[in-house]
Formats: sequence, C-alpha cells, structure tokens
Amino acid sequence: MSDNDATHRRRHVADPLREFADRHADKLGAAIIGDTQTAESSAWSYLYRLANQIDREHERRMRQQSYDLRKAFCRYLGGVIDDYRYGMKRKRLRK
Repeated sequence: MSDNDATHRRRHVADPLREFADRHADKLGAAIIGDTQTAESSAWSYLYRLANQIDREHERRMRQQSYDLRKAFCRYLGGVIDDYRYGMKRKRLRK
C-alpha cells in the first residue's frame, strides 16, 4: 500500500468536530438543502472552518515531524559512519 492510499483512507483529526456540527446542524443555524448545508455566518460554518484549520495545522506538523526525524536519522547515521571510518566503536549506554 502506498502512502497516498493510506492518506486517502485516514480519518482527519477534526472529523469528530465535523460530525458533531452535522448532528446538531439545526441547533447551530445551518439550513440543510438536499445533501448540502448552507450557512454563511452560523455556528455550524464556524465549526467547519475551525475543523479545517485544525486539519491544516496537523498536516503541517506531521510533515515537519517527518522532516525532523529523517534529518536526525541521517545525522546519526553520518556519525556512525564517521566513527567506523576512524576505527571508533560506539557503545550503547544503559540507563
């Protein structure tokens, strides 16, 4: 399974907030017309905008975390290779 397949099936972090907004749409001021909900300045639209903002921030942090992890691993591996090149043995310190 490629990373794209897993990403498409993954639930977003803010999906429970969207589900809550959908369940309580009548109380939050959204009018349901067919399959779409229309609300420009209601609490429902505010919750959806908030959920989108949460998802964007989560995706940004996950991309940054992936970059930082790869960078730390490459730095560690470079140190191991340098130690091997100079004949130094790495010892794991037990805590």
